[in-house]
Amino acid sequence: MTLNRICRIFAMPDYHLTDKQLAELRAAHRGTRDKREADRIKAVVLLATGWTAEQIAEVLQIDPNTVRNHFKRYR
Repeated sequence: MTLNRICRIFAMPDYHLTDKQLAELRAAHRGTRDKREADRIKAVVLLATGWTAEQIAEVLQIDPNTVRNHFKRYR
């Protein structure tokens, strides 16, 4: 059974990104001067690396649903 199948069975969102995607996001994060854009990128990277939406929301002072929306828009 694949990880994607298991996630669907238990209704767990799949926040996995490839190493290439993470590297591209980190490069974009370093290259931006816009704080809001940097925070959106940071939220996506952190979610993909195991942080919960709630943890990220607390650090960035945004709503957890906003964190999830950033990831959905990235995908």
